[in-house]
Amino acid sequence: MSSPQHLAPRSDASLDAWLTYISQIHPREIELGLERLSRVAQRLGLAKPAPVVITVAGTNGKGSTVKTLEAVLMESGYSTGAYTSPHILRFNERIRLQGEEAADEDIVACFARIEAVREPESLSYFEFTTLAALLLFADKCVDFALLEVGLGGRLDAVNLIDPDCCIITNIALDHEDWLGKGRENIGAEKAGILRAATPFVFCDRDPPASVLAHAASLGLTPIAIGADFSAHVSAHVSTHVSPVESADQWSFKGQARNGGLITRDALPIPNLFLDNVVGALQGLACLDLLPAEEILRRALNDLGLVGRFEKRRDLTTGRRVILDAAHNVAAAELLARRLKTLFPVADIRSQAKAESTPTIRLVLAAMSDKNIEDIVRALDPLVDIWYIAAFEGARAAGAREIHTRVSTTLPKAMIRPFDSVLSAYRAACSDQPDEHAMIVVTGSFHTLAEVAALPDLD
Repeated sequence: MSSPQHLAPRSDASLDAWLTYISQIHPREIELGLERLSRVAQRLGLAKPAPVVITVAGTNGKGSTVKTLEAVLMESGYSTGAYTSPHILRFNERIRLQGEEAADEDIVACFARIEAVREPESLSYFEFTTLAALLLFADKCVDFALLEVGLGGRLDAVNLIDPDCCIITNIALDHEDWLGKGRENIGAEKAGILRAATPFVFCDRDPPASVLAHAASLGLTPIAIGADFSAHVSAHVSTHVSPVESADQWSFKGQARNGGLITRDALPIPNLFLDNVVGALQGLACLDLLPAEEILRRALNDLGLVGRFEKRRDLTTGRRVILDAAHNVAAAELLARRLKTLFPVADIRSQAKAESTPTIRLVLAAMSDKNIEDIVRALDPLVDIWYIAAFEGARAAGAREIHTRVSTTLPKAMIRPFDSVLSAYRAACSDQPDEHAMIVVTGSFHTLAEVAALPDLD
């Protein structure tokens, strides 16, 4: 039963009250496994939350994949429920209905229903919220449930539901304390979302053997990026980078449900990494749901996602700002490639830059368990000044720790330490007002949250 110090809120309590409560009732912030969750789901009578479920796992790009699926399906006339994590500013960002954040009262109603049948089980924050999302999608009778795995795959709460299509974006080093050391162990965990006789779209260009072996054990042949589906843009532009500033169209080539070739031409370049976009389109093709080019053009036009190479402007100083939640090495490498696309410079900075190339000032705050050393190595060729900061949280690295790790890794770098993300950001914007500069904020979703909430960021 709930302990006296953690009494469940009333069914009409605020969303904040419920979020505080569900963050306190489980002894661990993260606990992988489906047994407790399954028992509560059974008592709720919760089965499949929608006629069609697409589950997305992977290290990076899950949110972009879900966003693309959502946009295309909505433009095709279907109703959607999307569940993603983490959020940046509001919890409601995690649960979307028809592309809009779920209302507080709808989420609270689902929390109250879960709490009414939960005991004697103890659920983690993520388990509680996953059940709420699934309940809400079922209540609203959506046509498609689009589910982003939170951590790993095999033992993640999202894996409670059998999908109709599985998409794995990529396998990179992250969360090794939970998923095991190395890409093979991480891949084995993420492959846990696969089901026999269910299409499997794989967007990793260097697939770990563990994923391929698990797919084979289920009788699955992965539909693989590069071999079975791909994006084709202007010949002088790399398909590994998006957005593509010097091209305005691209074409999709993929595999139809019957195994034949399927193409869509003259598509607009979205503000998302194309590998994730084509993975989403291939997933729809597997289900015979890839729409006509006209519908795709409307869906992809200006498509982007908060905190993923998001272009903003600081209204006080006029500085251009990019918010990107790169929190592991693979994501930092992608950020570096996308910055190069915007501002082509040599891999190793020369003494004299072209006048059109801005100084890049990077605001960095990160979790202490991240590979900060390799993250900054990936970005170093493009960064002129590092503005080192910290955010609040038990796992957060302090500003002094980050400064030490960056300065040790990059002994020649220009580094300015600050006590907070906001002070670092303000300094990055206001320093040398006459200089042509771009501000990049990265390292964690927590880092972005502090800047994205500012009223003078357009």
